[in-house]
Amino acid sequence: MKSASRLTSFALGGALLLALGGCDLAEESANKLADKAQQAAENVAREAISEAVEQVNKQVDEAQKSTQDWLGKPKQEQDQQDQPPQQADKREPGEDEQMMPPVQGVET
Repeated sequence: MKSASRLTSFALGGALLLALGGCDLAEESANKLADKAQQAAENVAREAISEAVEQVNKQVDEAQKSTQDWLGKPKQEQDQQDQPPQQADKREPGEDEQMMPPVQGVET
């Protein structure tokens, strides 16, 4: 009888260990799935925000253009405002030195 109870207890112990091992695998799998779901949600949110920002920028551009048209600004001024400022000062290197007065000593 003792051998039957030992065999039964070993079988129950083995089944318990297998069940616990399965629980660990299930937990790891659930954690991986949760991480993937979180990354997918972040990607979807980034895309949605990006699209919303683009739409807002388009609407702002359209509002600026209609305001400029309403104010009666000429087309050339609108184009100049749309473009980034260019360097208006294109001098030759060393030209600044020629424009400075000659260096003189200081009297003491």
